[in-house]
Amino acid sequence: MENQEYLTINEAAEKLKLAKVTIYRMARRGQLPAVKLGKAWRISSQKLAELFEQVIKPKS
Repeated sequence: MENQEYLTINEAAEKLKLAKVTIYRMARRGQLPAVKLGKAWRISSQKLAELFEQVIKPKS
């Protein structure tokens, strides 16, 4: 099993330059690759990077 690095909501918000409430909303709606562990959300840093690349990559 491979080890993945996960970001907190605060870390993801800082990385994406978005408000924490926006990150929470996107996680709840399934718009971000996130899992809920107890009361805390965790976001896969690898999947977030892949998603970010898809969004900013120009279509050819």
